[in-house]
Order: sequence, then structure tokens, then C-alpha cells
Amino acid sequence: MKFEKSLSVSELTAQLKSLIESNYSSIFVKGEISNFTHHSSGHMYFTLKDKYSELKAVMFKGNNSSLPFSPKNGDDVILQGKLSVYEARGQYQIIAQHMEPAGIGALYLEFEKSKKRLKEEGLFDASLKKKLPRFPTTIGIVSSITGAALKDMLTIFKRRAPQIKIMIRSALVQGSDAPKDIIAGIREFSNLDDVDILIVGRGGGSFEDLWPFNDEDLAREIFKCPIPIISAVGHETDITISDMVADLRAPTPSAASEITTNHYVETEQTINNFQARLVNIITSKTSSLWQLLDNISERLVVQKPKNVFNQHKEKINHLSKALLMSMQRSINKEESSYSNLRAKLNALSPINTLDRGYSIAYKEGRSIIRKPSDLDEGESFIVKLAKGDLPAKKISQN
Repeated sequence: MKFEKSLSVSELTAQLKSLIESNYSSIFVKGEISNFTHHSSGHMYFTLKDKYSELKAVMFKGNNSSLPFSPKNGDDVILQGKLSVYEARGQYQIIAQHMEPAGIGALYLEFEKSKKRLKEEGLFDASLKKKLPRFPTTIGIVSSITGAALKDMLTIFKRRAPQIKIMIRSALVQGSDAPKDIIAGIREFSNLDDVDILIVGRGGGSFEDLWPFNDEDLAREIFKCPIPIISAVGHETDITISDMVADLRAPTPSAASEITTNHYVETEQTINNFQARLVNIITSKTSSLWQLLDNISERLVVQKPKNVFNQHKEKINHLSKALLMSMQRSINKEESSYSNLRAKLNALSPINTLDRGYSIAYKEGRSIIRKPSDLDEGESFIVKLAKGDLPAKKISQN
């Protein structure tokens, strides 16, 4: 009977195991992770599924320890591994040897690899980043000329610092050709001498849309550009490799315009503040002076300047008369004192003595003779009288 050739479950399972494992020793399978368990042993157990089927999967600790991401339920992944049959239950499963995110996940994995590679090259070193000039006079922009981001930037520049010269180099910012075009734009600006800052970027978009700004060649071009570069890619939450290697990352393109014009705005505000303070000081001082002038005017009206003048004139006249009287008294006093002294001198004057009948004898040498012995016998002398001189001679008394 045919049933005599039937296989046992174990035999069939063993045959299937041999068949499957020999023919599917290295395969790639794509699906969504569900029922994920990261066991305490380090092994990962999960189910890989799509819309119609499920496949048991396991990734042992030795293979999953180097994964660049943490798998979780709902992740779309691509597994590389081999099929195996678990004979005890008659189930087949894939033993994953490698795993990477599918779709955006794959891009993210590539992003992480590039980031690690460029970091090791030193392109993210903060000490090598160039400082932006405080007051740029010329700013270059590499972006899509039709994008809303560029229009927003130009509006901000015109409002905040219209004196800044803006140079635009239109470039592709999406698609496989975008990195080369952006690199060409950067090189064109690098050959100019009068560009102070370069803004490279675009508006928001999906992770795939922003992917050109994760290009490694673009990152190296940004790094070696002699002009300080601001990376302004997407929205604030979007981070690209261009952001990391640039001299400064702006959260948005509009923010890049604000950053480069901040010092102009702050300086203008400072000047306006000083001007307002100066006007206030002048106004306050003027008000005080007008108030003082009004007070003086009121005092002049009350005091009547003519009356004040007459009072001072009268006072001066009074003082003049008092001065003249004082001077006259002093003169009279001095004249009286002079007369008294003159009278005393006259009383003692030799001339007055002569007038009273006295005389003075003196030698021809004008020395006065005070006693007879002052003359020799026969010596001539002169007798001074009140009305003339009388010559005489000493004679002997015997």
C-alpha cells in the first residue's frame, strides 16, 4: 500500500530543513518588525511581516551588537541572513546576520556613516570654524532662485540692513544633481574677493528632499571654503551634514538673514536710544532754562529795574558826599597839625631869636663861636644880627 511509504513528521521536517537551508543560505528579505523582543541574553526575537505573510526571525547577540540603530516595532527593515527550520515545531525562520532600515531608514543609516566618517576627518572641529564678520558689506547666497526661502531672506535683508549688497547664485537644491551644482556655486564665490559671508541652503522638505545637503563632497567643499559659510537648510528640527560642517548653522533661511544683520540692527537701536536720551536731556534742560527765564522776568517786573537803578544811584551819591566830607575833615586836621608844628618850629628858629635882639658870632669858616677861647687874639670873626652881618676882631682884654 502507498501508506507504507509515508514519512514521519520528523523525517519530513528533516528533509524540508535540508532542502530549505541548502537553497536559502543567504537571502535578503524586506518587511516590518512586530513582536520585537530584545532578550536579556542579548539575542533579538521578532516577526518580519508584510500585508499578506509573516516570517519568524532571530538575530543573535554576536550579529546585533554592532547595529548602528535600535530596531523597534513598526520599523521597515531589510534583513540579510539564512533560512533555518526549527524541527521541534516544524517552523522555518530567518536567522538575520545583518539588518538595516529600509527607505528613509536606509538613508538615515548612510547619514550616520557619513557623519562618523567626516567627524573622524575633523570636519566638525569647532576650533576650525571661521568667525563671521560683525558688519558684512557683501553677502553671497547659494540657493534656488525660485524658492520661497530666498524671497524671505531678501525681504529681511531689505528691511533690516538695506545697505548690504546681496549676490545670488541660483542652484539646484533637490535631486541627485544638486550637490554638484551647490559645490560649483560655492567655488564661484570662493574666487571673489569682496564676499564677506556665504549662505547655503533651502526651505523645508522631507528627509529625502534635504538629502543633497548630506553629500560628503559638498561637506568637504564647505569646510575648505575661505569664506565663512552659514548653513540654512530646512526647518529648525532638520539637521544635515552641511549644518554640522558649516561655520554656523541657522535654524532656518530667514534666521540666517537675521543673524547676519543683528549687529546692524543692534547698532541702529543703540544710536536711536542715544538720540532719544539726548533729545530728552535737551528738552529737560531747555524747559529748566525757560522756567528760570520766566522766574527772572517775574522778579524784574516786581522789582522794577528803574527803581532799583535809582536806589543804587541815590546810594552812590550819598556815599560820594560822605567820602568828600571825610576827606575834608582829614585835610583840615592835617592843616591844623601842620600849623601847630610850624609855630613850634618858628618859636625855636634862630631867626626869631635874632629878632628879639640876640646875635650869633661865628668864624669865617661858619663855625659858631661859643666862648672867647675859640678865637685867637687879633683873629677876625663875624657877628650875625637880625638885619645883617657885622665884621669884628678879637682884641686884647688888658
